[in-house]
Amino acid sequence: MRLVRTVTTAILGITAFICATAQEVVADSVVSTSGDNNRNVLMNAASVSQPRQISLGLPISGHAYLYEDGLPVSYYNYQVYPYKSWHSGVSHESVRTTGPQDMALKYGVITYSVDSYSKLAGDSLEGKINYTFNHFGRHAIDANVSTPVGKGWGLSISTYHNMDPGSNHLDMTALQENVHFYKAALSKTWNEGRGKAGLIYQYSQFKEINEIYGPFVFVGDGSVEPYDGFRLGIDQYRPAYDKVKYLDVATGLMEEQDIDDANINKIHNVNFLLDYRWDSGLKLSVHSKFKHGHSFRSIPTVMGISDVTAESGYTYEDGTVYTGKVQTRRMLHFDGFEHSWMTNAELTGKSKDRCHSWRAEVDYWLNAAGTNTSMYLLGHEVKKDPKQLLLNGSSSYSYNSYAEFYDGHEHKLFALASDEWNVNERLWLYAGARLEYLNVRGYAANDMYEGNVRHVGFSLADEGVVRNHFSNSHFNYAIIGSARYALIRGFGLQAEYSTATIHSQLFHYGTHNYPTQESMPTHYVRGGIYWKNRWVDLTSQITYISMKNSQERPNLSHVLTKDVGDMKAGMSESFTTPFFYDMATLGWLTDAMITPVDGLNIHVMFTIRDPRYKKFKITPTFSDGVTEEYDFTDKTITALSKTELEIEPSYKFGNWRVWLSARYFSKQYINKTNSLYFNGRWETFGGVDYRLNRYLSFSANVVNILNQKGASGSIPAADLITDPSKYKDYVMAGTFIRPFTFEFTTKLTIK
Repeated sequence: MRLVRTVTTAILGITAFICATAQEVVADSVVSTSGDNNRNVLMNAASVSQPRQISLGLPISGHAYLYEDGLPVSYYNYQVYPYKSWHSGVSHESVRTTGPQDMALKYGVITYSVDSYSKLAGDSLEGKINYTFNHFGRHAIDANVSTPVGKGWGLSISTYHNMDPGSNHLDMTALQENVHFYKAALSKTWNEGRGKAGLIYQYSQFKEINEIYGPFVFVGDGSVEPYDGFRLGIDQYRPAYDKVKYLDVATGLMEEQDIDDANINKIHNVNFLLDYRWDSGLKLSVHSKFKHGHSFRSIPTVMGISDVTAESGYTYEDGTVYTGKVQTRRMLHFDGFEHSWMTNAELTGKSKDRCHSWRAEVDYWLNAAGTNTSMYLLGHEVKKDPKQLLLNGSSSYSYNSYAEFYDGHEHKLFALASDEWNVNERLWLYAGARLEYLNVRGYAANDMYEGNVRHVGFSLADEGVVRNHFSNSHFNYAIIGSARYALIRGFGLQAEYSTATIHSQLFHYGTHNYPTQESMPTHYVRGGIYWKNRWVDLTSQITYISMKNSQERPNLSHVLTKDVGDMKAGMSESFTTPFFYDMATLGWLTDAMITPVDGLNIHVMFTIRDPRYKKFKITPTFSDGVTEEYDFTDKTITALSKTELEIEPSYKFGNWRVWLSARYFSKQYINKTNSLYFNGRWETFGGVDYRLNRYLSFSANVVNILNQKGASGSIPAADLITDPSKYKDYVMAGTFIRPFTFEFTTKLTIK
């Protein structure tokens, strides 16, 4: 027995030594981020308020995923948008990027996210204030002060204000963004810093007039030219009409709102944090969050541009007949809310032999949410400072031919576990699993009842409309696994696999069509080499991602063959209906952080991929009764580039830092038939930072250095066409990136 104990002790000792050695080697030479931490998500060419979205090779729906203090900023990435109650600034202790595998475990989706933690009080008084302005008239103030108040207690107070008229100043409103955040955090530290708790309250009021459109000439070869001298991003492409008139889908009554009131979010957040670490290294983290939010949004999506005659029924407000080009817009007026409570408890630790780093977590999330989404169309001139047009004497028409309604609850109960295993000095393994129970229930107006069919003038108050009850439960799961193997020190192989399933959530029930109950699985695989030494950290990998039963509600355009409601035969109608299809993308990604000399860092990322639709056949039936069939299988996915390149050098010397960022996106197809496309474009940024002393620093930044127009978007009227010849020198409207913008920031820090 003594011999057995001696041998056993020796084996355990050797194992512990090997694991300890392996941990040091792996930490020094094998661990690589695969470029996940190099993603500069806070530098967005399209918006100053939103983090940019990073595609893994499939289209991205909604907005960037945002986490704060261990939980999502919003229960959904839709409806009460997360970026409207979050901003990156001095109110946060840290902000970082979370990669696809951790998101698969934490959220059940395979994507990138932004993870942030609020600033809590430390051991001394601290104060920070940033003031930013740009040459278009934007002013932003971001401030925080934190202080201990005795016996381990501390207080942190933050405020943020953004007043932005936009580069294309609008007559309908003084500020396109008018944002106000107020945040207070009370914290307690005890047991020599082993325990820390915080209670955080935030109120945010976020007004946003979403106007990022303009007209241009689509030449036909992928390029665009200015239309009638219109300057994208500078000129106004919205009538100076400051009212929203809509047929309330809930009551059937005509309503009117001021444009500012129709685009405001008011949100209360209360977060609770608890962290405690034992001497053994075991750590318990508990996060709980209550959100009470309401969102009014009036979203003016551009549809087709058409030529109208005197017989078309368009006039100016004074009754003068209008002929010429008309921009049609589909206005969706959202009246939505989210009342959510989300809580998790996470336990992390290491094995005694230091071979394993594990975590286990349990979450319960509850969300009460709903929306009344009314819809209408309107028309205006195609020019700078356009005038709104009346159709048959009305400023808007085709009320609620597409409308949404749901009111319900969603419950999520899930658990996850993961383990990092340093097997030996060469091999590192990581695996995890997540199992979720999902229940959605509530009321909607779906197609299980004939009276719920959407039509011009539809409302829930109509005779024959039935608010159907729904209740569905599903199990979702996610599984991840990674491996790295060192061939020699600093060079080796790595691979990872992630899979996650989702089912229709509460907001999918808002449309006429009852949502699918089929699972929507995503698979993501990447693998290749890594190389890490004193001057380079490089990964080069083959990637593959696929998704089944993807849901989309595109806006299709159809030329009417007969009169339908207010619209005449020959006019284009906007048609929206859910489609389900598969997608898959094969690619190659190389990411490198190069440090040739002290102070100089160069980040380079190069992506080649082939994104394709799979099993995508549709047979839409339009309002005039016409049914058509289309097959987009193996077509390139729209709005995704096959080649992307990022080059980001920065150089720090003394108190100065100079940096540049350039991103290239190759051509993107405009329509699902792949007959039309936009040429490639660059997104460029740059800046100079200077620290005067320990208290004061300055930054001068430029957005869109090359002043590229960045035109993008779609031609709804062309989404289904196969012959591109009729769209040569075609006048269309689309989105654009921010024009050349100079920003200056002053930062004051007191410690």
